Amino acid sequence: MLLLFQVCFFVGIALIIISLLLGSLFDIAGMDGLNLDFGGSSLSLPVSPVVFVLFLAVFGGSGWIITEYVPALLGVLALLIAIVPGLIICFLVQHFIVTPLKKAQNTSTPEAQDLIGLPAVVSESILERGFGEIRYVINGNSYTSPAKSIDGIELKAGVNVAICWIEGYVFYVTSTENI
Repeated sequence: MLLLFQVCFFVGIALIIISLLLGSLFDIAGMDGLNLDFGGSSLSLPVSPVVFVLFLAVFGGSGWIITEYVPALLGVLALLIAIVPGLIICFLVQHFIVTPLKKAQNTSTPEAQDLIGLPAVVSESILERGFGEIRYVINGNSYTSPAKSIDGIELKAGVNVAICWIEGYVFYVTSTENI
């Protein structure tokens, strides 16, 4: 039983470190978790890969500690006791960290089509046939983005513009001051 706990602990820790080093590995793979809908109320289960890996580490560590300090416990009883802290930690992380962060990410990031026609101000002069930077506000949040004039003319800092389209993270704008 001790070997099972040690393997779970070290695999959990290794996967946590790998996911931290490689960034949003699970998001890129599209493994975002599982949401089940029961009779109109949405129940978000802590089965996302990151939370599962956390469960492995906590379950393995708890079981290892129980096995070392209370060797009189039978294997099955130690297994059941080790599951409890794993589930508690995973529930807390899912409920208080993962779910609020997902909600904040989904509500604060504007869609590209929402930005078309939005007024903006040139924050760094846009060079003739070159690039500059604009600042715009949407949903109460201020953003800056690289920009280029659709007319190919120079636009000085402070000029009011409108966003015409977005291509490859570059915002194409036109001046609204001489209209």
